[in-house]
Amino acid sequence: MLFSERYGRLRDGDVSSARERPEGVPESVLQCIWYDQLFAGENLRTDDGHRVEVVSPGWWNHGEGPDFRGAQIRFNGQLRSCDVEIHLSHSDWKAHGHHLDHRYDEVRLNVVYETDAPAVPIVNSLGHVVSSLMLRPHIEEDIHAIHDRIVIDDFPYQVEGSYGKCAAFCDGGHPEAVGEFVLLAGEWRMLAKARAIRERMERQGKDQALYEALLSACGFSKFKFHFQAIARQLPYERARQLGTEDGMLLETAFLQIAGLFPNELPTGTTAVPHFARLRALRRDRLEGLRSLPLEWNRVGVRPNNNPERRLAGAARFVARTAQRGLFDTLEDCWKEDLKPLERRRRFEELFPGAMGFWASHCTWTGKNMTTPSATLGPGRVRSIIGNVFAPAALADARSRKDRSREERIYDFFEALPKEPENKIQKIMLPRLFGESKPPKLTFRLQQGLLQTHQDWCEPNPSCQNCRVMGYLHGAQRCTR
Repeated sequence: MLFSERYGRLRDGDVSSARERPEGVPESVLQCIWYDQLFAGENLRTDDGHRVEVVSPGWWNHGEGPDFRGAQIRFNGQLRSCDVEIHLSHSDWKAHGHHLDHRYDEVRLNVVYETDAPAVPIVNSLGHVVSSLMLRPHIEEDIHAIHDRIVIDDFPYQVEGSYGKCAAFCDGGHPEAVGEFVLLAGEWRMLAKARAIRERMERQGKDQALYEALLSACGFSKFKFHFQAIARQLPYERARQLGTEDGMLLETAFLQIAGLFPNELPTGTTAVPHFARLRALRRDRLEGLRSLPLEWNRVGVRPNNNPERRLAGAARFVARTAQRGLFDTLEDCWKEDLKPLERRRRFEELFPGAMGFWASHCTWTGKNMTTPSATLGPGRVRSIIGNVFAPAALADARSRKDRSREERIYDFFEALPKEPENKIQKIMLPRLFGESKPPKLTFRLQQGLLQTHQDWCEPNPSCQNCRVMGYLHGAQRCTR
């Protein structure tokens, strides 16, 4: 079997007794009320007179920035996509600093548990007025009763408001059609990754393109562009040279370019031999190597994922493959006649295990970890294999029109186990499959969930006029 292009053809083509501010009720309850539309949706008006109809509450954002992104709201009959912020009180907007934060500049609706309009209009960092919707008069049930009834931890995933039209189609007895569609989307995503890597290969060479993709994957979503900048600042041939001489020399270079190598450790810190060795290498071999002006915001980053550990892991991998070169090392694994599991284990053996200073440390000065761990854990390794090694090989096979190699890569892709769970996956499984049992979760299915979210669900959370439904009904007819 070969990677299918079929997915691409579809893709292109008033409660007076309620309290003014509900004591003991967290803001998250109001967020749940907004998300599950637990209020009367008729006759909604903002403080500045706009008629409002909520077509979709948007995507619940558990990260930094507005509470909901990409909401679909009709203002005076005109459909607009915007961000939405939820507060118990008007004063919370300014108290939380949103009037100074550019991340809230796309908020068009500030939803509050209030009855009266704000004394002074709400504005964003650009000075533009943000309309306020007073939701309290439209919530027909006492908010405390709602608080007692709902299971906040179920939001935003395991609640009916998270289901899309595909879920209803599945619950009507056709989960296999939705599953097949998502798998096709997964194949398309791999083809898109392969095209992107192939373009880079043609401009910069195979090793440099692979090296940049590898470092980006080591940086995961939080720091992928930081790591890519490092790969471009220190080109592969130079990194390979350093890695061939001494893997720690390459680690020193990565940390220095990243601006993560301090000149001295804090006074009173217990001696760190690894730091002393790397500092000597910097002094003797890398004098004059400049740091990039990168900012490392670690909010939400688990200690094990600190960039120092990731860079050290990337350095060790590049050093271990430096003798043959990155592309040729991977090619040796692809050209052998191996079963998918055996081939995956061959790739996994290229990555370093738990060894050295960073196996038991997350920072230069922190305490030892209870259990040593590899700088690139099993989940990250699986992600690199699926998101870098496989699409790079597919790019090369297609450039050479090597059908047998593409079949081998397809079999490998189809057998890859799932990556670590991510937020999009948690959103999309109930959205697409509802109460129906989804297919077995594999890397391929995860890729399809990501692609379906990107192409169809994120820009259109209300499912209005979604062409996927037409495709699914057509697929159902074809199987009768």
